[in-house]
Order: sequence, then C-alpha cells, then structure tokens
Amino acid sequence: MDGRSVQVAIGTSRSTASVRHIFKLFALKIPQIEPALGIELFVLEAPKVEDIDPGQEALWGNEPGLEDVALAELLDRLKGGEGTCSIHRYLPDEHYWPERSVKVTTSIKEKPSTAWYSGRPRPTRLLPNPEPIEVTALIPDYPPMLFRYKGKVHPIKRADGPERIEREWWMDKGEHRDYYYVEDDKGCRYWLFRSGHYGGEDHTRQWYIHGFFA
Repeated sequence: MDGRSVQVAIGTSRSTASVRHIFKLFALKIPQIEPALGIELFVLEAPKVEDIDPGQEALWGNEPGLEDVALAELLDRLKGGEGTCSIHRYLPDEHYWPERSVKVTTSIKEKPSTAWYSGRPRPTRLLPNPEPIEVTALIPDYPPMLFRYKGKVHPIKRADGPERIEREWWMDKGEHRDYYYVEDDKGCRYWLFRSGHYGGEDHTRQWYIHGFFA
C-alpha cells in the first residue's frame, strides 16, 4: 500500500441512462489509474446529475441532428479520450460587428436566439481579432491586387466587394470596415477589410485579414 490517491472524472453532453455509453467513457480513463500494488478503496460519486428527458421512439426518421443521442455520445468519447480534444459549438448572436455576431455555447441543447446571417458570404474560420496585412491596391474603392500575410505574398486573382459594415456606435467608437472576398493564385479565399476611409490616420496598418473560407 503506497497511500496514493488517483481521481478520474467523466462528463456527458446531455443527460443519459445508457450503461453502455457510461462504461465506454470510464474505459477511456482506465489507463490513467495504474493501480500498481492494487486498489484498497474505490469510491464512485456523481456530483452533478440532471433529469433525463424521455425519448420517444419513431417508426422511421430522417436526420435528427442535435437531438440524436448517438451524436452526444460521440462527442463525449472524443472529449473523454486523452484530454487534448477541444470541441466548441457556436450560435449566431444579434450583432452586426463580426467579432460579436457569433457566441460559444456550452450546451448541445441551447437554441439560437436569431438566425444565421445569409445575406453575404461569411468565412468558415473567423479570426478572434483581425490581423494587419500589407496590401497593394488601387484607390479609393478597389480590392487588393496582392497582400502579404505572415511573410507570404498572395497575388489576388478574383475579388468581390466592398461590403461596408458600420461599427456598433452604441457599444464602442471607431471606423467602419469595407470587406472584400478575395481568392489568391492558389485558389485559397480570404476575408479582408480596409478600416475606415483610405488615407486615414492609421494609413500604414489600414488593411486587415479577418477570416478564411473553406
């Protein structure tokens, strides 16, 4: 007996009474226990429990989506492995400013309070903060001819825009943004914008990259 205490924990994305699923989650944690000389005392606790919603069986189904129990169980297994898997779920938020238009939710059952914006294309990956880039562009309202990002030059072959997004003045002050959807010579697409009008006070860092399209 070495007096060592080991603690492991599991969690589920939604309430479950599936013995098979819970057993699989615990099985992922067994390699972390390493009993060595043996186990003198084993304590099993459930510090947080929730009421389970009774499921109604259907004669046939199409695409249950987030209501599919198998999806929740898959997410639990992914998160319960080595602990390096990070899963996020995003919902639309009622804001015009891109950084505020998406929010992270911790619940798989939370419903969106508004619909996803579908008026113009939006990048698959949105940077948390726009990053400055160097741009060669005709002025005043033409898209970039090329841009440099992290030391790499991207010649632009196709572009669309601008789409002007005004700052939410009731929340903070600052310039508007003119966004362009651009595609480089490799076929990669990006979401770029110019902050404010050309020739403003921050002329040297007036252009930014804000997202990447699939």
